Amino acid sequence: LSFSWRLVLAPPAILDYVAAHEVAHLAEMNHGPRFWALGRKTLPDFETSKRWLQVYGLDLHRYGSPLSDSE
Repeated sequence: LSFSWRLVLAPPAILDYVAAHEVAHLAEMNHGPRFWALGRKTLPDFETSKRWLQVYGLDLHRYGSPLSDSE
C-alpha cells in the first residue's frame, strides 16, 4: 500500500480511515455492501472519517506544487 504525502495534513483519525479503507480492499476489491461492512467492523467510526474526506479531501490537494506529484 502507498499513500499520498498530503495525508499528513489530515487529522490522525483520517489516516486510520484511509489505511482501513485500503486494507479492506485486500478482501473486497469494490465499494459494495460487504466492503463497507468490513470497513465499519475494522474501524467503528468509519462513516465520520468518510464524510470528513468527502467534505475536506480536495482541500488536501491545495498543498504542494502541481509538478510535485509527477516528478
